[in-house]
Amino acid sequence: MSSHTIRFSVVIPLYNKATTIEETLSSVLSQSIEDYEVVIVDDGSTDGSAQIVAEISDPRVRLIRQDNAGPSAARNRGVALACGFWIALVDADDLWSHDHLESLAGAALNAGVVLAFSNLRLESRGGKPMIHPAVGSQLVEDYFRFALAHGGYPASASSVLIRRDHLMTPKLFTEGISTGEDIDAWCRLACQGPFFYTARPTATYRDLPRPQSLASDLAQKPVFPLFAEHLPGMIRAGEVPPQLIASALRYANFLLLEYARQLIDCNENRAARAVLLKRCRAGFDPKRYFKRLLRTWSVGRTLYRLKAVFSGSDRRLIKPIAQK
Repeated sequence: MSSHTIRFSVVIPLYNKATTIEETLSSVLSQSIEDYEVVIVDDGSTDGSAQIVAEISDPRVRLIRQDNAGPSAARNRGVALACGFWIALVDADDLWSHDHLESLAGAALNAGVVLAFSNLRLESRGGKPMIHPAVGSQLVEDYFRFALAHGGYPASASSVLIRRDHLMTPKLFTEGISTGEDIDAWCRLACQGPFFYTARPTATYRDLPRPQSLASDLAQKPVFPLFAEHLPGMIRAGEVPPQLIASALRYANFLLLEYARQLIDCNENRAARAVLLKRCRAGFDPKRYFKRLLRTWSVGRTLYRLKAVFSGSDRRLIKPIAQK
C-alpha cells in the first residue's frame, strides 16, 4: 500500500494478548473505509502474540517488534512509523464496530479538530454505553469540563482518532510508566485545540479482568497522575489557554482524588491522607474529598466495607479506564 493513498493509520500496542489479538484485529480489518493501514508494535510478547499477527496475510498490516519497553513506547514507535495523517488507537484486547473509523473520520474532518472520540460500550456493563445516550454528538471545546460531567474518563486508548502532527513533537505518551499515560495525553491535547465527541458507541472496552491478568491488575501500585504533575508547569509556560485553566485545575484535582482512592484500596492510608491534605482542594469536590479523607482512618474504612458488602460491589475487580 503506497503511503500516498493512506489517510489513516491504526496503531496497536501488543503485549501478551494471544487470547484476544486475533479478534481485535479482525474488528479493525473489517472497517467500512479502505484507505488505512494497521501498525502493530509487539512490545516483547512472550506468549506467541506476535506469531499470531505474523500469520495474518493482509497487506494493510505491518508488524514491528521491539524489546519490552511499555505501552507508551510501543504507541510512540507506532505513531513515528505510521504513514497516515490521522492516527487511530486501539488496545489489543478491545473491539471496534465496522464503521468506527468512518464515523470518527467524518466527525474529525468536518469539525476541524485535534481529536475525535466515540462513546464506549463497557464489557462490565453488558455492553451498555459509558456515556448516557441522551448526551448527543458535539464539539468539545473544554474537554476537562466534559470529562468531569461524564464519569471522568470519556476518552480511551481505543476510541480516539488524532491528528498525527499533534502526536509527534514531543512524544505524546510519557514512557516508563504503565498506567495513566493516556489520560495525560488527552489532557495535553485538549490544551492544543477542540475535540469532537460522537455519541454512538462504536468501540468496546473490555474492562473485565482476564484470568491471566487479574493478579497483576490487583497488585499494580498506584501511579501519581501525570497531568496533575504536569499542569502547574504548563500553566506557567502559557501552554494552557486562559479559558481552560479553571476546569483543568478541577480535573487535575479529580485525578488526585482518584489517586488517593487507589492508595486507600492498597492500604496506603497515610500516603492517601497526605495527598488529600497537601495536594487536593476540598472546595472543588467536597463530597468526594471528605469521603476519601474519612476512609484514611479505620472507622471510615469499616463503614466503607460494610456499605460494599450490603451493596454487593467491589470496584477493584473492574479495570477502570484510567488504568487500562
